Amino acid sequence: MAGNALNKQYIDLFNKNRSVLIYAEGAFGLKSREKLSARAKTADGVLRYAKYKISGVIDSLCREKEVSEVLHIEKRIPVFKTVAQAKKETKADTLLIGIAPEGGQLPNRFLKDILWALENDIDIINGMHTSVCSFPRLKKTMEKNNRKVWETRTPPANLPIAGCRVYQEIKKPVILTVGADAAIGKLTATYELAASAQKKGYKTQIIPTGQTAIMIEGWGIAIDKCEGDFMAGAVEKMILDKKKENDPDIYFVEGQGSLFHPAYSTTSLALIHGSCPTHLVLVLRPQRKRITGCPLLPMPEIKKAVETYENAVIPPFRKTKVVAIVLNTQGLGEKQAREIIENIKKQTNLPTTDLIRWPEDWTELFMK
Repeated sequence: MAGNALNKQYIDLFNKNRSVLIYAEGAFGLKSREKLSARAKTADGVLRYAKYKISGVIDSLCREKEVSEVLHIEKRIPVFKTVAQAKKETKADTLLIGIAPEGGQLPNRFLKDILWALENDIDIINGMHTSVCSFPRLKKTMEKNNRKVWETRTPPANLPIAGCRVYQEIKKPVILTVGADAAIGKLTATYELAASAQKKGYKTQIIPTGQTAIMIEGWGIAIDKCEGDFMAGAVEKMILDKKKENDPDIYFVEGQGSLFHPAYSTTSLALIHGSCPTHLVLVLRPQRKRITGCPLLPMPEIKKAVETYENAVIPPFRKTKVVAIVLNTQGLGEKQAREIIENIKKQTNLPTTDLIRWPEDWTELFMK
């Protein structure tokens, strides 16, 4: 059972009744992050924000023994060397693929472990572009052992085209996180902003637009897997559906890609046009000097990034503004990070911080 065959009850099964192992082979440990800091971003997002039980992380190259040694979170979650070891010690029944490589292809070196999982009473949550069932042996094993695979990137059928209906029908704040580059911290910013608003008593709604947030929330549409004509319409549909379902006070739309990235700009633009945001929050990583995967392109100047995103919003009479800047200062010392924050505040005259290291509540910016 995969893709569109999944109904809400089946997805809820993963969120509420499962013991989940996060598979981040070769990507989770601190040593691996020195080379590819964002490769384990799916694992990081799920570990920080998912509300279901996570029993462990699997990475044979990770030197650290617990998740708290890698991420600044208080949860006590072990790191295992193998799927077999993790299964034996935790009795977990679900394996979540926790990496986000460029292009989203399922690495061939993962197949042996996924096969073992399917043979040993473990279901799969897959966020790669490559379907688990596209491998005949994996599909056969899944069917033989009555296992389930949730392909989180598979979009629903019959998506609409966008028509600025969010602008017409939603009279509440719609906050979209946007980035100077891809894999820069937009999901983290989205969840931290929503958490602040919740503490103030507002009813918030996360709009999951990529595989990580879908894995956290248990629903959503991966915009980068939709056909081009329907990408913006998928965003629009999710917002309008949630208005009918629970009419939140504030919508927080998870950003994807970047207008400055040659590969992922289409997804970013679809999110802007589909969500018709009332406010934008720009996410930066100051230590990054070149666009990820494209060293030909330097990171945009901050004021240029602000201007470009504001001009991309339609309808133009929405007059949407970037109202705050979130920095991802992971790896920087406290003094250097604080100096950069103050410098950007002076450059832009906008509220600026790293929401993980120095949280601020910007909710009232969105209610104006």
